[in-house]
Amino acid sequence: GATEPTVLPVRLDLAALRAQGEPQPLLRGLIRTPGRRTAAAATEGDASAAFAQRLTGLSAAEGREVVLDAVGGQVAVVLGHASGTEIDPDRAFLDLGFDSLTAVELRNGLSALTGIRLPATLLFDYPTPAELVDHLHARIAPESPSGPEALLGELERLEKTFGGLDVTEEVHEQIAGRLEVLRAKWDAQRDTPAAAGHDDSCSDGDFDFESASDEEVFDLLDNEIGLS
Repeated sequence: GATEPTVLPVRLDLAALRAQGEPQPLLRGLIRTPGRRTAAAATEGDASAAFAQRLTGLSAAEGREVVLDAVGGQVAVVLGHASGTEIDPDRAFLDLGFDSLTAVELRNGLSALTGIRLPATLLFDYPTPAELVDHLHARIAPESPSGPEALLGELERLEKTFGGLDVTEEVHEQIAGRLEVLRAKWDAQRDTPAAAGHDDSCSDGDFDFESASDEEVFDLLDNEIGLS
């Protein structure tokens, strides 16, 4: 109950105290129990898994925006800003007010968020938020699907956008024409008699869908299919 702390030479059996389980608050700075480390690691693991899940299925631009928001949020926490929107992504961290101590704080926060072991020199290796975002996104973003999987994913995303749209007749015709263009180009990818037959139904069986512009395909569809 004294107003001033008192230094006492005390021999502590740390192993015995650790074996008792959760230490008393006064000793928590001295005793690190496996349970506490495991719980902290599990919490960080859940956070990093959830963050990686947020990037799944996003385009590179969308994923980068998510990472930028996360970095901005961590920067705001370290510097005491109200939100990460105040952070200029192209301004150097040193100009934003970072020093060696806050640089390590930000590194620790981003390591916990992403689940990546990041170096203490992170902010010196990537001196602006924008450069740091590019680095983190390249390391944590799921590999983008390629081939048919990527195309099917885009079609599924497009299908979801149809729901709840208030579409006028003019917009409906524009989108229908665009879809016809895509269908015609897709059919032209197939080296089959059916694809050839589809091409022959148009005004010119030798029409080159691969090199034609959208406007040229639109003109073809306007003349042969009746879209206008």
